[in-house]
Amino acid sequence: MRAILQCKRCLYTTDHPFGLTLDAEGVCSGCRTHEEKIRLDWTARAALLPGRIAQILGRGRSRDYDCVVPVRGTPEYFKVLDIVKNQLGLNPLVVAYNSQFNSRVGIENFDLLRDTFDVDLRHYTSNPRVYRKLVREALVRLGSMHWPYLAGETQFPVQVAVEKNIPLVIWPLHQPTEQVGVHSYTEAPEMSRRGRHEYDLMGHEPADLVTVESLVRRVEVDDLRYPSEQVLARSGVRGLYLANFFPWDSRRYSEEMVNRYGARCALNRRTFDTYDRIDDCTYMTVHDLLKFSRLGYSRVTDSLCREIRFGRITRADALAVQQHYQAENPRAEVDQFSSWLGMKPEALDWLRQHVHGRFRTPIAPVSLTEGQTRFVQSFHANADPVWETSPYIVFGKGLCT
Repeated sequence: MRAILQCKRCLYTTDHPFGLTLDAEGVCSGCRTHEEKIRLDWTARAALLPGRIAQILGRGRSRDYDCVVPVRGTPEYFKVLDIVKNQLGLNPLVVAYNSQFNSRVGIENFDLLRDTFDVDLRHYTSNPRVYRKLVREALVRLGSMHWPYLAGETQFPVQVAVEKNIPLVIWPLHQPTEQVGVHSYTEAPEMSRRGRHEYDLMGHEPADLVTVESLVRRVEVDDLRYPSEQVLARSGVRGLYLANFFPWDSRRYSEEMVNRYGARCALNRRTFDTYDRIDDCTYMTVHDLLKFSRLGYSRVTDSLCREIRFGRITRADALAVQQHYQAENPRAEVDQFSSWLGMKPEALDWLRQHVHGRFRTPIAPVSLTEGQTRFVQSFHANADPVWETSPYIVFGKGLCT
């Protein structure tokens, strides 16, 4: 069996699902790629973007919208729209795929995004009964209750672009590059069907859920399907990542948007980050527990690696903060999700431990030092905690504008 090694600079290991390598100094590919955020001339890189966009849009701009911009109800997406509208001068059609586990603070951010930037915001909600079935199947078969959302979130913006003849989709960042350095920023990778399959969907496709045993019908996964290569080739739709042209820092940009536009932020379970994934009541609870059981680390590790790389916390302190939050067991949220799904909490625990649980050793809680507590408290909160949303907020069915 191949030995699992940990980066000497951050907290990631060579067992990372996106694929991570260590150099001769024991530093991972993600940390090395992050060094580009300090080394590159980002003013020059940002100057490249208008020309790239003009080339994609072509002359005339006779269509109603210049681009499609997918958003979530978190402060980071205020930065995306600030760049798209105020710096690039584009007219976006803003879209969002409904997770159906919406928090109150997330809904507030959606409303504030729409009003602040005066944009058309289109939501899509899959049939709630079918979506519940898909969540159950993904949970049992893949160990991820979040998989149907990832499939819908990455498909819907591209489908809208194809249907409305909008040639450009603008995303904030490419997560595999941010975490493990899959690409250099100078390569400027674009969103692709293949990348979605390999990274976002863990090598699976919606059709994989259609089996006799699952009782999922083919028509029930239609709104999770990505357009075919032939359709994409005919439409010419391209997907750009802003992080290839700006030194993307989710925390710094979120705090900037909180201060400038009043974007909402809130305390969340199993993390210190009050800006990340606060729009989904299950992400940092049920999904995060499943992620830890399957992969041996959770979302707080992702946030801490970012903070280490930007020099805002030491590796030693990050290890303690990681253990502190990974020891948290949000039973009330697990019970709420189990009730929604029609499954006993004990059954969910069994799946997590015995079917999808490579990592079963309980995490011992630790107390934070004064310095570590100051780091945690440096993240702002201006809304009620995510866990005070009960039950999940579901709005609309089908298209909602």
